[in-house]
This record gives sequence, C-alpha cells and structure tokens, in this order.
Amino acid sequence: MQTSEERIYKVAELAQLLKLTLETQFAQIAVLGEASGVVLASSGHLYFTLKDAAGAMKVAMFRGALQRSTLKRLENGQQVVVRGMLSVYPLRGELQIIASDIRLQGIGDIFAALEKLKKAYQEKGYFDPQRKKPLPLLPGRIGVVTSPTGAAVRDIVRILRRRFPGIAVVIYPARVQGEGAAEEIAAGVDYFNGTLPPAKVDVLIVGRGGGSYEDLWAFNEAPVVEAIFRSRVPVISAVGHETDFTIADFVADLRAATPSAAAELVVGKKDEFLSRIQFLRQALMRPMERELHERRSALARLRGESALADFPGRLQSLAQRLDNGEFSLVACFRQSLSSWTARMNTAVQGFAACDMGGLLRNRALRLQNLGLQAAAGFQQGWQRRRERLRVLDGRLAGMNPESILAKGYSITTDSRQQVVRDAAALAADELIRIRFARGGAAARVVKE
Repeated sequence: MQTSEERIYKVAELAQLLKLTLETQFAQIAVLGEASGVVLASSGHLYFTLKDAAGAMKVAMFRGALQRSTLKRLENGQQVVVRGMLSVYPLRGELQIIASDIRLQGIGDIFAALEKLKKAYQEKGYFDPQRKKPLPLLPGRIGVVTSPTGAAVRDIVRILRRRFPGIAVVIYPARVQGEGAAEEIAAGVDYFNGTLPPAKVDVLIVGRGGGSYEDLWAFNEAPVVEAIFRSRVPVISAVGHETDFTIADFVADLRAATPSAAAELVVGKKDEFLSRIQFLRQALMRPMERELHERRSALARLRGESALADFPGRLQSLAQRLDNGEFSLVACFRQSLSSWTARMNTAVQGFAACDMGGLLRNRALRLQNLGLQAAAGFQQGWQRRRERLRVLDGRLAGMNPESILAKGYSITTDSRQQVVRDAAALAADELIRIRFARGGAAARVVKE
C-alpha cells in the first residue's frame, strides 16, 4: 500500500530525471573501447557500441559533431577514445554516450584476431580460386543452413519460391551466434554432404542476417571453416550485410552480399538457361524465314517476267497453287515448331519439378535429337516443294508460244492484227503476216 511520503514516478519522468542527473555529473568524459556494430544513418548521425572484455555501452554521435570530429570514418574493430557526456535515451531507458569527438587509438582485439585467422587460412590454401566449385546449371534441391526463426531464412525461401516455383528447399536449423553456434553450423554443412537421400542437395547456402563482429564470429571459427572447405556440395556464403566479411566468405565457393542475394544467385542460373533456349529458338527460325523470303521473291520474279501474257487465267491458277503449297509448308513448319516448343516447355517445367542431377544429360540428348528431327523434316518438306516447283516450271515452259514456234509452227495474223484461226475468215487478196520462230513474212490470200 502506498504511504503518504512515498513518491511514485512515471517511467518517462524517471528516465528524464536520470538523463538530467547523468548529463550534469558526467558532462565531460573520455572512454576507451573497441567500436562494434557501426551504423551511419541517412540523417548523418553515427551509432555504434563501445566495448571491451568486460562491458559494452551504446554511443550516439550527431551529424554536426561528426563533421567536426578528428576521425571522419569509423570502422568495426577500431580501438578509439570517445569524448562526450553520459546520458539516457528516454524511449528505451538505455544508458549511452553522446559523443562530441572520437580519436583512433589502434586496431581492436576482435579485428586483429580476424586478420590473424584470415592470414593463417590463406597460407594453408583455403582461399585458392582453383579449388572453387561452380554452381549447378539448374539445381533441383537447395540446402540452407541458418536460424529457422531469423529474417534471412524467410527472405531466401520467399525469393526462391517466387522466382523458381516448385524448387525443393531443405532447411537445416542451426544457431548462428553464441556458444555452440559454430558446431551446429558445421553439423548442417556435414549433413548435406552425407549419403542419406534426404540430405542430397545440388547447392548449399550458409549464412545469417547482419550484426556486430561478435554476432558474426561463429562464421570465423574452425568448425565452420573446415566444414565448408571439405564440402563436396558447392557452398554460397551469405553472412551479414554487404560490408560484413567473415572467414566463411573467403573459403566458400561463392560469396553473396546478403542472404537475399544468395537466393538471387541460385535462381539466376535458371534465367540464363531459359534465355539460352530462346536464343537457340530464334537462331533456328531466322534461316527458315530467310529461305521463305527468297522463295517468295523468286516466285514474284517468275510471275513478273513470264512470257505467258496470253494465258493470264492459267498463270493465276498455277500461282495460286504455288501459294497454297507455300502456306501448307509454313503451316507444317509452324506445327512442327509448336510441337517442339511444347516439348521444350514441358521439359523446362520438368526441370523445376524434379531432381535435375540425373536427368540433365538425357534431356540434353533428347533436345538434340528433336532438333535434328525437326531439321530433317523441314529439309524433306523443302525438297518436295522444290521438286514440285521444278515440274510446274517445266510445264509452264512447255506452254510458252516461243517454244511452240521453235517446233516448226507459225502464227498468222490478218490485216487487223488478229490471230487467224479459220481460213474462211480471210478475204481474197487480203494482206496477211506470218510469224516464225525466227523472223516473219508477208503474204496475200489467193482464193481457191
């Protein structure tokens, strides 16, 4: 029960009182520590944690003070002296230092330890580009070693499901920071390199979201590094943000800036494969279209240069038959191409629905056979149409009046330039002209 002398504070009131007290009693302090979790906000304000082996404290440095500071760029792991005043952030009740100046004292213990590990593994050949394994062209199953409750796993699954529906994603849950995290991550990598069918994957993503150097330290420890190094499955390291680096990034087969970027790298291979199919399809169609255009142009020239001016009806009929033949040929080609495209689409869907590891070579061989069959069918069709065109051309040439005259026949026209088909139509003493294969002559009609 409340007594008459007891004072009850509101949370905000107490936080404000602590803020005023600390800012008065600790208005000028200097603190030595190692910078960690450095973040430069878009507003220009700088936030980080100052820590040593026994403690940690938040630091905020506003834009004006940062512009006047002797240290313009602060990086994780640097040993610094922060000058400012002690305060409380009322909204969270957090103790913090409002910095007025930052001076560099050297490299912190964490950063120095990381550089030492990096040099040691580099000398052992763990970072050698020659041992890096390429990513699979079309992965059927993707393994992920990360925390099952973090944002990283949600981002990876969301991107994979959206860009590659039907792909199998197998998640191995593991702690990604703190004691025992390195062993759990290494166990996940070893699991996906095992012999059990549920563990078989084509590519492996190992990572977590961003954090301080301490939060990411599990990915620098020997169990994780050794597990990635001996992995037979290609490994993509996706630890932290773009500016964060760990030993796992250097020993992995590929480093992604973020977990989301790792998912993009995996499904990007599918986009490359589909683009290649589209390129081959266009490459197949271009010579066929060019051949059709040339044949159509040749037919147009044949119609325009023909000497069969006296046979327009027959010529039009033959030209229409040729056009119909061309239409049938195009329809046949489109039907074959549509069938081939449908088979290709079915094959692509099959790639997404099943394990591609054992079927890729058979699918590639089948695709090659289908291409050869389509090319052979198209060639045979062209050969038949070409032979038909040659026969029709021979017929047309046989009906040419010039050819008839060459056989010994002649064409007789009367005084009105009309072709004479009946002798009874001629009058006595009428002047007529006779055309031979070579030259002509004039004559007069004698009535018998």
